[in-house]
Amino acid sequence: MTRFSVLTGAIALTLLLAAPPAPAQAERPDCEAVHDTIAAQLTSACPCDGFPSHGKYVRCITRTLRTMAKCETGTDGTQTCGPVPRKCVGKIRRVASRSACGRGDAVTCCLPKQHDCRGDKTPGDGTKDGTCTGSKKRCDTLDDCLLKKCQLTTSADHCELAGGSVGAGKNCRTACK
Repeated sequence: MTRFSVLTGAIALTLLLAAPPAPAQAERPDCEAVHDTIAAQLTSACPCDGFPSHGKYVRCITRTLRTMAKCETGTDGTQTCGPVPRKCVGKIRRVASRSACGRGDAVTCCLPKQHDCRGDKTPGDGTKDGTCTGSKKRCDTLDDCLLKKCQLTTSADHCELAGGSVGAGKNCRTACK
């Protein structure tokens, strides 16, 4: 090994050790809580029944979310942002894009879906020690894990024919709770 390569390696190691630690990742915002907080404002700005097409409804939601996520720098250099973190805009928009708003007679349909109850060592004892697969719901027996899954259907009749019940509202996020 030449002196040059040893010297270069030593300098690189010194710089690496002297470098400040990488900044910690920012906490992920709770987009569900944010959505709950702004739901009334979104409904007011973009009423579900007020659009002739689903695309126009989703565009309204997108515009409203962008406005609510906008950041502005004040004259003193501080930055103030709206109530919606940018990381939540896509998630909240996705909920709107999967709604029945602007889709004519389409409805949300709550279909029963069976999940397993895992982790309960003594099923049927009345103590919910297990967890339903695919959710965080606590369970004791399989009956506790008959969960409702939301889907859009073209009409209430189609929903009932599929063995489901019409959800409360046009949004799968809250229709089957």
